[in-house]
Amino acid sequence: MSRNEALATTNYTLNKGSTPQLSAPIATTLRRVAPLLEDDKQLVALAFVAMVVSSVCALLGPAIIARTVDRYIQGGDFRGVVTFTMFLLSVYVVGLFSNYFQTRAMGTVGRMVLFKLRNTLFNKLQQLPLAFFNQNKAGDLISRLNNDTEKLNQFFSQALVQLVGNLFMMTGAAIFMLVQDLRLGLVALVPGAGVLIFTQLVSGWIKGRNLKSLQSLGGLSAEIQESLANFKVIVAFNPSRLFS
Repeated sequence: MSRNEALATTNYTLNKGSTPQLSAPIATTLRRVAPLLEDDKQLVALAFVAMVVSSVCALLGPAIIARTVDRYIQGGDFRGVVTFTMFLLSVYVVGLFSNYFQTRAMGTVGRMVLFKLRNTLFNKLQQLPLAFFNQNKAGDLISRLNNDTEKLNQFFSQALVQLVGNLFMMTGAAIFMLVQDLRLGLVALVPGAGVLIFTQLVSGWIKGRNLKSLQSLGGLSAEIQESLANFKVIVAFNPSRLFS
């Protein structure tokens, strides 16, 4: 083996020091995993439509209740109360089924993405040289394949739709409050600005702690795997100790 070939086989370490690596933006991450969603684009689109319907229903509920109280309950119009109550019930039922559909749809998408991603990773592992497996512990590889890909599954099945849905609801609620009363709406939005600033301040610390947690979990998996492997060797060479 030449010197260049030897150097080429030394850069296979998964954990490159303790310095946290900068995470890619969400847009960059979505572009990277977009090929995994090619077969499920229609299901993803339907899930986002269901999310919009669910968010609209959640926003319509308080508006319907306020109109019912102000116009019909105070005016003693029992027929109007019953009518708007049935309308409110219909809105909540539509929102319930929409939320159920988008949850099931994105759960299916998450499982399909997880399957394709792990299949791609396993195929890649089979193409790597032996130097890669000499420099990385088996438990660390198992942790990366299981835990890191599971994070991506949770992102697609839960976090992505919840993020977009919450942004849609907060935007709609802010517009409703500002339309009703500009000054009161601005006062109500001040805590939201404080939460946003606080999130930006602690996001780096949270990313660092999350990275250390994943590295610790990988080390634990590696230690357990090596301990089990050593135990198998001991039992294979001296099985009488197991029953002594």
